[in-house]
Amino acid sequence: MEDMAGSGTSVRVPVRLVDGWADEHHEWLQHVRASWPQEVVETSPGAYEWRR
Repeated sequence: MEDMAGSGTSVRVPVRLVDGWADEHHEWLQHVRASWPQEVVETSPGAYEWRR
């Protein structure tokens, strides 16, 4: 995270994940995408609506 306009401060937080964590969650994401109704569209980042 950077605050370039304000104080110029930046922060980094290292996170150590358990082995296989990212792969497991990627598989879950693929499952959700396959299950998500095709009628649902993303109209803008984070905004969804049903196709008409």
